[in-house]
Amino acid sequence: MTVLAGTDSYGTPELPHGRVAGEVRHLAAAPMPAAAAIGAASWTARSFLGFPGLGHDAPADLVAYDVDPRSDLAVLHTPVRVIHRGRIVR
Repeated sequence: MTVLAGTDSYGTPELPHGRVAGEVRHLAAAPMPAAAAIGAASWTARSFLGFPGLGHDAPADLVAYDVDPRSDLAVLHTPVRVIHRGRIVR
């Protein structure tokens, strides 16, 4: 069975869009191994949608953290760098 993370919320002040990091934490509490929960929102989802992984000439989508999120899922809320389609957005 494939588990994917995502949100279908319309967003409100109380529950804004962009809560995938929280969903990953809920998956880990389910319990799902942290690496599998992170994968549900990243590499597993990317593969399921048919997008290539990172590689030569592939579109670069990357999120970087100060700490390995597999050891501390709380850092998912505070990335230090976000690259989307090869452009630094944060």
